[in-house]
Parts: sequence; structure tokens; C-alpha cells
Amino acid sequence: MIIIRFLSKLTFIAVWLWLIPTAEYAQCTGSPGVPIFTETFGAGTSTYAPPLPAGETKYSYLGNGCPGVGQYAVVNYTSGCPDWHTLTDHTGNPGGYFMIVGAEQYPLTVYTRTVTGLCPGSTYELSVWMINLNSTPGLILPHVRFDIEPPDTTYFATYDTGQGVPVTNPAQWTKYTFDFTIPAGLSSIVIDILTEYSSQFAPPSVIGGNNFGIDDITFGPVGPSAQIGVNGFPGDTVKSLCNKSTVISSTVGSCYTQNVFQWQKSSDDLTWTDIPGATTSNYSPDSTAAGTEFYRLLVAQQGNLASVNCRTISNTVMIINGTFVPPKFQSLSAEICAGEYTLPSGKQVNTSGVYIDTLLSTSGCDSLISTVNLTVAVKPNLGKDRVICSGETTTLNPGKFSTYKWQDGSTNPVFKVTAGGTYSVTVTDSSGCLQADTVQISDINCSVIPIPNTFTPNGDGINDTWNIPLLQYFPTCTIFIYTRWGRQVFNSIGYSQPWDGTLHGKPLPAGVYYYVINLQNNTPILSGFVTILR
Repeated sequence: MIIIRFLSKLTFIAVWLWLIPTAEYAQCTGSPGVPIFTETFGAGTSTYAPPLPAGETKYSYLGNGCPGVGQYAVVNYTSGCPDWHTLTDHTGNPGGYFMIVGAEQYPLTVYTRTVTGLCPGSTYELSVWMINLNSTPGLILPHVRFDIEPPDTTYFATYDTGQGVPVTNPAQWTKYTFDFTIPAGLSSIVIDILTEYSSQFAPPSVIGGNNFGIDDITFGPVGPSAQIGVNGFPGDTVKSLCNKSTVISSTVGSCYTQNVFQWQKSSDDLTWTDIPGATTSNYSPDSTAAGTEFYRLLVAQQGNLASVNCRTISNTVMIINGTFVPPKFQSLSAEICAGEYTLPSGKQVNTSGVYIDTLLSTSGCDSLISTVNLTVAVKPNLGKDRVICSGETTTLNPGKFSTYKWQDGSTNPVFKVTAGGTYSVTVTDSSGCLQADTVQISDINCSVIPIPNTFTPNGDGINDTWNIPLLQYFPTCTIFIYTRWGRQVFNSIGYSQPWDGTLHGKPLPAGVYYYVINLQNNTPILSGFVTILR
């Protein structure tokens, strides 16, 4: 029978359940997760393996022979012990080691292990393969108990082998499983597998026996039943004709308070990676690569999905994307000025933009996927309205086009401006689209640019900055301002922000300051004095 005890300061609840090998005892026992550990005892060519690490058992190690009471050995073969079976480990591997035990008649630890990183409220399963080493009926049956306990107190869950590990002829390994839920506030447990014996399992007149083997101790999470499949296709292997519109659905039990999900993908059914954003109960693969892909679903209680120790795994679905010809891809650029443009699929559009156009094969699969960048005729650009100094010239260049027509009828790609006025150009591009642009150019006598010789930065909103309006037409001009002792207090390229009489945000004292202005157009440098009044 199984005894599960939940301990607190004020309550003690005992729940009795019957133990049957491989039976399930908790609600969340539908699907397993990745085992947290599996003790296989290793493998080797020598009959006897070295002892277990210190602290894993309280039985005495025997390096050769048949273990007596209170002794154990780790072997890959049993032979020559009176009334014993001759056998290998439970998998039949001739080199696989397993533990053989001569049981004591009082509780004594056979194997113990501490496990950390568990999630309160999650269900876990301990499974152990065991066999009665004796082949003769009527001897003492080994009685084994499994305790699950916090590191610092008594067990909260336990079960045992009932009337003992039975004699089987021929020899037969049996798997015992035990499921339990971690209480609130607990994340570490001690697993203690121990032997015990009392007269209720064998009368005092019975002697001999009480020997058993133990192999493949496995511990890991279990959770609600989780089964996945592809809609419309039975089984775990699916062929996808066009590698699209495949939906993998799931059926998940509801033993958790709230299920949370994460889909995973693999190319070899061995190495798995999370699919970003795939956190619902169904998933639609979106892949254009031919080949075989594997999918599975992780399920956990809300808040526990990130821990591999606290989640369970569905069955695996294999999708074969090899029965279609992968589509070809091309990128196109075109111009449109009026009317419609016909995409490769035959669809017509009449506005600019980027279009993803798909041409289907006779089987309905994508065969040609085109990215079409459809643009209007690039417009000519004569720049912003601007000022030139009297006697200065400038050249207008609208860009590269097929034909040009300027305001005076000339057809050169560029136009030389020698005086102020309105200038325009009409162009055609390689698609025959017409576009035009206009610019206003003014000329001034740069030697007489009005520059104020005083301003009053006192915050009254009147004449608070050294304002020189015409400098806005000379975006590359440079302005430097110095104290009478030659210390620079201001510099600027262009004059979009007039000087406010400060240095590093702090007001400069009233007085006379010296300026140097270079219009950067081969005209004389402008210099002089400006006075700050406060």
C-alpha cells in the first residue's frame, strides 16, 4: 500500500492507496517530462563495478561474491548464488550494471538522492525496476519502501511494495512507479529507498531469501495528458503538399490550475528549440524549406514553464515537406506615372508601393514569389529658394533624367544662374513620365548686409537676440564672436539660431564683442563690433 502524509503545524491527513506496479496514483499523470535524473548504475566488462559514491547508500559494499544481510554489490551478471536467478540487468544488456542487495530486517537505506529546483504544486514520478533474486518460493520476500521527504524533516509521501517483491519463474523485472505532488513552499526533496522487514510479511519460522535487484531509478515531472496531431491527417507522420496551411492541434488535460504552453521544433528529433511566440494550444508551422521537421508541445502550470524540472512533453509529430518544388524568388523594380502596372501574376495595380506577388503552379503551390518595388518618376529637385550675392553665379542640377526643358526653352541637363529670378524645369524619365520643379533665386549686395551693432538680451521679448535675417540664405556661412581680449564666446555654421548673449547657457556681461562672418561664397569676410546692453 501507499501512505501519503501531508504535514503542517495544525493538520495531519493520511490517505491510503493500494500499490500496483506501473499504476498511476495522482491526477496529473498523463504525460511525462524530461527525467531529472536516471540512475542506471553504468555499464562495463567486469562483473563487479566499484561501490556507489559515499552517502548514496547505508549498505556495506561487497566487491565479490553473493551479498549477505546488510551488504550490496553492483554487477552486470548474477551466477552461483544459492537459490538465485542467473540474470542480467532489466534491459538485457550484458554489460549493464544493476544493484543487488541482501536486505536487512530493519529499515536501512538502499539508495538516497537529493533533488533540487522543483516547483510546488507540480506532480513528479519516481519509478524503479526491481526483481526478487530468489528463484525458490516460500522464502522471505524483500519489502522495500520509498520515502519522499524535505531535506530537514520527516517524509510527506511514501509507498512500499505491499506484501513484498514476488518470486517470478522465469526471472522477470517489474517496474514500480509512484506519483506525488510537491507541497507549497518546497522546492527540494530527498528520495530515500530503504528496506524494512517485519513478521507480518514472513512468519518467524521462515528463513532465507530477502534478496533483490534494483535498476534504472528514474525521477521526473508528470502532468496532464497532452496529445498533438495534424488536422485531417491520422498518426504522427504527416506529408505537407505545399508546406503551408498545416495546423497542429492539441488535446491537453486540465489537472493544472491553468495550463501554459510552448511549442518546440527540431530537425533531428534530438535537439529542440522554442518557437518564439508559439504559446497557444494550437500551432500552424510557417516554413518554406523542404525537408523533415519535428514538433512537440511543452505543458506546465502557469509560472513553471521556464523550468525543465516542472513541465511535461506531448508526443512528437513529424511533418515531411518534401513532396513539392520550393518556389523561386525574384526582386523587381519598376516606375509608374499614370495608368496601371501588371504584376507577374497578372494582377494590375495603379499606385506606388512594395508588392509581394505570388504565381501558383498547376498543383496550387507557390512557384514564383516576386517582390515588386513600384515607384512614381522621381521628381526633379532644384533645391530650396535661396539668395546669391550680386555678381555671383550658381548652377541648377535637377538630377538624372531622359530629357530636360528649362524656363527659357533650353534642354541642357543643368542651368547656370547669373541673376535673380524664377527658374523652372520639366523633365521626362525612362518610363516617359513628366515631372517639374521651380525655384526662386534672389540676388543681394552682400557687402551691405545689415548687421545690428547692438541688442538687449534682458528677457523683455524685444531685441533679445542678435538677429541677422539675411544669413538664413547662407546655410554654410560661419560666425565667430570674441571678447575684446580674444576669447571666443560663440561660433556657428549657418545662423538658424541667433545668438542670445550667453556662453554655455550663462549670460555674458554687458560690453563690446568682436564678430567675424564668412559667407563661404568667395566674398569678403564681414567683421565688426556688437554691443550687449542690459
